[in-house]
Formats: sequence, structure tokens, C-alpha cells
Amino acid sequence: MWQQWFYPLLFILLVLLPAPWLGRYIHRVLEGPGHALDKGLLRLCTSDSQGQNWQRYLGSLLAFNLAGMALLMLVLMAQGFLPLNPQHLPGLPWQLALNTAVSFVSNTNWQAYSGELQLSYFSQMLGLTVQNFASAATGIAVAAALFRGISQRQGRQLGNFWQDLLRIALYLLLPMALVMALLLIWQGVPQTFNPYPVAHTLEGAQQTLALGPVASQEAIKQLGTNGGGFFGANSAYPFENPTALSNWLEMVALLLLPAAMVFAFGRYIKDSGHGRAILAAMLVLLLIGLAVALWQESLPDPTLAGLTTEPGNWEGKESRFGLTLSTLWEVATSAASNGSVNAMHDSFAPLSGLVALVNMLLGEVIFGGVGAGIYGMLLFVLLTVFLCGLMVGKTPVYLGKRLGAGQMKWVVASMLVMPLGVLVLGGLTLLLPGHEAVIGSEGPHGLSRLLYAYASATGNNGSAFAGFGASDNTQCLLLALAMVLGRFGIILPVMAVAGSLAGAAKVETGQGDFPIKGALFITLLVITILMIGGLAFLPALALGPVADALTVGAF
Repeated sequence: MWQQWFYPLLFILLVLLPAPWLGRYIHRVLEGPGHALDKGLLRLCTSDSQGQNWQRYLGSLLAFNLAGMALLMLVLMAQGFLPLNPQHLPGLPWQLALNTAVSFVSNTNWQAYSGELQLSYFSQMLGLTVQNFASAATGIAVAAALFRGISQRQGRQLGNFWQDLLRIALYLLLPMALVMALLLIWQGVPQTFNPYPVAHTLEGAQQTLALGPVASQEAIKQLGTNGGGFFGANSAYPFENPTALSNWLEMVALLLLPAAMVFAFGRYIKDSGHGRAILAAMLVLLLIGLAVALWQESLPDPTLAGLTTEPGNWEGKESRFGLTLSTLWEVATSAASNGSVNAMHDSFAPLSGLVALVNMLLGEVIFGGVGAGIYGMLLFVLLTVFLCGLMVGKTPVYLGKRLGAGQMKWVVASMLVMPLGVLVLGGLTLLLPGHEAVIGSEGPHGLSRLLYAYASATGNNGSAFAGFGASDNTQCLLLALAMVLGRFGIILPVMAVAGSLAGAAKVETGQGDFPIKGALFITLLVITILMIGGLAFLPALALGPVADALTVGAF
């Protein structure tokens, strides 16, 4: 069908066309002289307004996130006594509150609860939505610190975390979220503080309609690559995603800021060609996964052979959007660390599930989270340049900074985060009693569910295969640990590398240095990313989604 090539092409154009302009704006927000508003707020909020080295920058970041986590956990547990709770919902158990607090602070937005049934308006707005802004701003701030470390001449300071946080929230995220929320309200997304209304059906029954301040949370959920929906069914729910236009707005918002961050990096280093090469590598990986997933979803479900004449795999899809847009969303949301869904990922064909899994297991560097995607990708760029420099027997140099053993130790440490979170913590689940009930399925598909859950948590994605018992108390704690590891286990090496490169002297580049533009660099970067992911996870993937595909006859 024509939609299979036209919709993906339109989607990529809508993401890329505004990205250069938005990237320039991000650079201006972060490096401009600032305004009286953010300067006044900075003096009001902290006395630490001077430039910070990487240790102080990281310390401020960790203190801010720890305080946000504690406050959010307290709000969730005490929501029964707090205002804006017209349904009189009780507080969450401490295990679930901890899991949810860690989830939103780490930009994962893994949801082991159903929002309309368990969270008050106060918890949704002043708890979750605030952290949607804060976690997105944190990711952009870390990326900015790395950009400065790479681009500046010899020095120790990487900026000021508090200043970066305020500027990103005030001049980038808030204006964009406001415009997005107004567009969604125009399309019919609710924004109200009234109690849930009761509707009378044609059969004479009563139905409670869950409403609330949905549009404001939905806007930053998508723009900030957060993914946590107001409703349990996320963007598959009509009140959260009511029309074809709202679906396109929310889908484009998935990758808009991650793409713009690549162009912002090009502005920092004054080398737009290198930025475009990184963007091209991201697009190559995205298009490979998209091609596989679209091909798989266009085939009929072999388990329903003879029961339907409809072409393609319609199980778990929204008929409002169709196969192509549902598949496009699945690939985009797992390529970004967003995790929102407009279809049920557990119902996709096994190889489509494999695509989503691989997107996360590669470290979510195919655009990735806002800020997190580009700083994760730059770690792979440093590794690629280092390996290629060794192959030609020359000291590796990246943008005028020599790469040594110190930086590479931190880069390699970051590459261990995903295997630790997925294979070690996921494997621990299999050793616990009652794991069959948690996973909810046997055989290869059950293993795929387990891999997906821990890849999503460690990769700070937040989507899940249906049927996994995420609300189990032990899983709440293990998944919270995976989310902390996936977020701050990457931020620590990134900040250390940023500080190391900031302190390194600039050297002259020569013709013998490895080129960081063109087809050769793009190819080697893609190969490096695939090899790191393949070496760590190939056996598990073969026993999970690949075996699942063979079992159901998907080939």
C-alpha cells in the first residue's frame, strides 16, 4: 500500500525540517547572555551561580534529582490527604511509589499502575508532570556539559547546572509544551479539574468516564521523551489521542527535540557536517528497523490463519490509525527513550518486537531521549574514533582533543550498563520463586517479555509487553534499580568524559586523522553500535524473539 512508504517519509520530513532551526535556538538558550527572569530566579534558588567543574556539576544534578525523587514519592504515598483528588483515591504502597518516583525522575516513565484508577489530579500534575519537565531538562543539561567539554579550549568549567536547568525549562520546554497542549485541547484532549462524570449508555447502564488535566501532561510527555500517559492505555486511549491529527502531533513530538539536539551539537563544535553525519547514522538505524517492522506487520498473523481475510497483523492495533502508523509509532518510541504507545507492543509480530528490543538494547542512541540520545551516541562516536585510530597506528584525535586510556575506560564502563541491567537483573528475576506468574507466559515469548521489561527500564524507555507483572513488589524494586542504573550509570561516565576533554589541550588536526564525516565514518559508526549490542545480547535475542518467530512460523 502507498501508506507504507508515504507515511514514514512524511514523518521523517516533519521531524527533520524544523530540527536545524530548533537546534540553533537550543544553542542560543544555553549559551546566550540570558534574561533578567532566569538571572533573578537563579539568585533566588541557589547561591551556586558560578561555573562548575564536572564533579560540582554532577553533584548539583544528583542533589536535584534525589530531592525530586523523595518529594514525588512522598506525594504519591500521601495523595489521599492532598487536594485535587475528587475521586478520593488512596496513596500508593511504598514499593509502587518508589518505583514510580524513580521512573519519572529518570525520564523512564515506566508505569506499574493505571493513572486514571490510582492517581489523583494533584499527583499527576504537581508530581508526574513536574518531573517530566525536570528529567527532560536534566538530560539536555548533561548533553550541554558534554558539548562544552568537547568544544572548548583547555579549561575545567562545564557551565552551571542550575542555570542550564532554568533556561531549558523557561525558554525551551515550557513554551513548546504550552503550544502543544493548546493544539491537543483543540483536538479534543481533556483539560479539566472536574470529577469523573457518569454517562448513561443506550442499554441503560452507567459508565464512569475518566477525565482530568490530560493535555498539559500529554504535551510534555511527548516533547520531553518521557512517555508516561495520563491513562493506563497511554496514547491508544481516545481521550489521550483522539484524532488523526493528534496522533501525528504526538508522533512527531517523539523525535523532534532529540533530532534538534544533534544540530545543537553541530553549533557547539562549529562543524555542521559532523553533526549531519551523526544524524545520518541515527537515520540509517531507524530506517533498518522500520523496514523490518513494516514488512512483518504487513504479513498476516500465522496464528490466526484462516480466521480472517484482512491483510496484515491487526491484533492489538488501533483501527483508527491502522498498521503503518501503529508500526511507525512503535519503532519511533523505542528508538527514542519515550515509551508511549498507540498500540499494544505484545501483539506485534515477534520480529517487530525484536526491532523495538534492539532499539533499546543499543543504548537508545537512535535519536534516543532528549539530551540522553546525543550524549549516548557521542560515547559511541568516541569509541569509533579511538578504534579506527588504533587500526592505523595513530594517536586518536577527536575535534582537536586527543583520546587516551582515561576517556576510554569511562566509555567502556558506560557500555556495561545495559548488560548489567538487562542480563543480570533480568536473570535474577528468573531465579526468584513465582517468576512464572510475573512473566505471564512460557517459552520464547515469555523470555521476550522479560527482556523487554528490563531493556525498557535500563534503557529509560518505559514501554512494556502486556502481561508482565510490573506491580509485583519485588519487580517494583528490581526495575527501580535498573532505571537508576540506566540513567545515572550513563550520566556519570558522560560527565567524567566531559571533564577530561574540557581539561585537555587542543591539538592541530592533520590529514592522517580519522575523518568524522562522510560515508566511511557513518558506516563504521553504525557497525560499532551494532557490534556492541550484538555481542552482548545476541544469545538472549536468539532464545527470545528469534525463537518466538520460528515457533509461530513468522518467516
